Amino acid sequence: MNTSVNVNGPMFVGGKVRISGSAIGPHASVNAAPGLAGRPELAHQVGVITMTADETRAVRGVLELAPLDDRFHAGERFTRIVAVQTHGQGQGAAMDAAQRLVERFSPKVLVLVGIAGGIDPGQRIGDVVVATKVVGYDLHKETPAGTQRRGRYWEAPATAGHAVGEFFSARGEPAEFHGFVARSGLIGSGNGVIARGDAEVLKYLRGFNDKTMAVDMEADGLGQFCHENGSSPWVVVRGISDLADEQKNDDAQPLAAAHAAIVVRELIPYLVG
Repeated sequence: MNTSVNVNGPMFVGGKVRISGSAIGPHASVNAAPGLAGRPELAHQVGVITMTADETRAVRGVLELAPLDDRFHAGERFTRIVAVQTHGQGQGAAMDAAQRLVERFSPKVLVLVGIAGGIDPGQRIGDVVVATKVVGYDLHKETPAGTQRRGRYWEAPATAGHAVGEFFSARGEPAEFHGFVARSGLIGSGNGVIARGDAEVLKYLRGFNDKTMAVDMEADGLGQFCHENGSSPWVVVRGISDLADEQKNDDAQPLAAAHAAIVVRELIPYLVG
């Protein structure tokens, strides 16, 4: 299926978002609704967390969201969606953003969207990983023999796992998009940036589970937050912007962020249907 996107944000006509095209998925709606700028008290179906400006721009453009306040953006094009950009990097920032979303908007599912480093040999820059399982790798013990990792493992509630499974059953796996593919897999997550192909932590993650496909800095925090707050459903969607090696740079971050946002748009009907 060919999909194109304008990641520069929604267009406004008379203060309202201009809508075109049709929603996709088995339970999607094609009815546009008024903006939410004056109605922040409404409960939302999907709460989206982004970290970087590129991620936020992509989410706003693809999901057709308009600004509210305090880094919140919202819209009703596909369902009631609210997004927030974190105030920093890492697990703590992700947990804080999730807390702010839950306290103000009570979304039914939380989705962490953005970029990651790919560690699976079959991946290309721009491909997307959809995860409901996360391995946090920061916990460790330093011994005379070297570092002993004590990773922690988070798995989203079954409802989220089933939704992602239905998405890939319908789309095939890998799911084909225009110029990239999406796969399901695990995310490794820690507070450090990885830019070495021979990094010890990459060997640990591959040994922990050979389906660990990407690394980021926030998914561990989201997993912990949802575990501590009633097992809220969650999903992580990451576009591959680099290969976590010595060639790591920022050049592909806008592309990877846009591809992740496209996959979220396609996934939403399965998450809230």
